[in-house]
Amino acid sequence: MQPDFKALLKGCRDYERKAQRQMVDRLVPFLLSVCRRYEGAHAAAQDLVQEALILIFNHIEDCQPEEKPFMGWCKRIAVNVCLEKFRKKNIALECIDSHEIQQGLTPEIFDQLAVEEILRALCTLPENQRLVFNLYVIDGYAHAEISDMLHINESHARTLLTRAKATLQHLLSTKEILSHEF
Repeated sequence: MQPDFKALLKGCRDYERKAQRQMVDRLVPFLLSVCRRYEGAHAAAQDLVQEALILIFNHIEDCQPEEKPFMGWCKRIAVNVCLEKFRKKNIALECIDSHEIQQGLTPEIFDQLAVEEILRALCTLPENQRLVFNLYVIDGYAHAEISDMLHINESHARTLLTRAKATLQHLLSTKEILSHEF
């Protein structure tokens, strides 16, 4: 653990404004990158970051003192804030027939693209697909955990992931996404 981080965390726990400001400066880029994956609109993602920061500072006593577990704890709070927004929107997690799904996402596509292009493609996915894709591929949750979080059955989570991969493959292979603004 870096000595400055330990002092910064202690300062936040002691309600020192300077330490809180430094912690916010350190967390915002990280949390914004997490929230942008779940919410395509930059302004909406900033709102989610604000909500996550409020929760982080309200519960900072509950976190681990080491920097990496603290950042993981903050990431989990941000993901939960994004999931709560999703639940409030009542987005239908429609069931998709398996015969509609194209198989196979070629990893070589990702080697030829910049991070911005991939992020743009993620932002164009339907919200339910983007949510499952982020939870499984990027945040590393298992299908069982995703189904519990979203209150859907596990096979449905797998179907949404497969649909998201197929949509991404189509968008990225044809480079249709390059003209999309986000």
